[in-house]
Amino acid sequence: MSQPLRIFLTGSGGILGRHVSTALLAHAPGAQVLRNTADLTDLAATTRVVQRAGPLDLVIHLAALVPVDEVCADPARGYAVNAGGTINLLAALAAAEVGQATPARLLHCSSGHVYAAQDRPISEEDPTDPVSVYGKTKLMGEQAARDICAQVGRALCVARLFSIHDPAQEGNYLRPSLERRLAKASPETEFELYGAGSLRDFLTAEAAAQQLVRLALSSFEGVVNLGSGRAQTVAEFAQSFAPFPLKIKAMGTDNNLVPDVSLLHDILGEAND
Repeated sequence: MSQPLRIFLTGSGGILGRHVSTALLAHAPGAQVLRNTADLTDLAATTRVVQRAGPLDLVIHLAALVPVDEVCADPARGYAVNAGGTINLLAALAAAEVGQATPARLLHCSSGHVYAAQDRPISEEDPTDPVSVYGKTKLMGEQAARDICAQVGRALCVARLFSIHDPAQEGNYLRPSLERRLAKASPETEFELYGAGSLRDFLTAEAAAQQLVRLALSSFEGVVNLGSGRAQTVAEFAQSFAPFPLKIKAMGTDNNLVPDVSLLHDILGEAND
């Protein structure tokens, strides 16, 4: 009788992590999912948790400091979590896997912010040129994961997630920020919106989790962009939550950050919503 798949999940307490946990129940119903409880910036604590978890088949690494304003306000913390946390996780895995024939596969959730904005859909072959500190921290985490995994023969899939949203989001993410403003907006007044014409690929966190889990359970190794494949302006996104037609006043400059998801569709075998 084959043993159940043993999956170690970081970032399970976040919005995306909660959706991933649900998606795992659907796509790997017999799997044993072990959730990280350590602060990944603490190597000793991370090592203890990974060792207690026992032999693993798959690691889904979601934990990150995501809010761009928080990373910009405290870049040292951003690097400690997004790059240092990835390094500590891999060091802990290596220590726990001594004598294990095959290292656990790693699905590393990265970000479309590792690219610079472009006027056309961005493919995985396009150069990485992050303009934000957040993007730089995520790219450093990617680079560390690639180098370390290559040295130990660990299968690695880097999933670059672009724009996600969820009804439960709070803080300064785009959707909750828009919803707070819309609750006070009037149909008669202009609705000021920075980057109103900027194109994004807005994917629900639930759909993103489905894509991540299916990728994690596949045999694909390398970098893949995640998204819906449908570009939408920020203005259109705002209007989708408004109870009345908005008189949008475009502010600032526009830029586009939209993924080419052809490779994702090739891997998963179908278009993904």
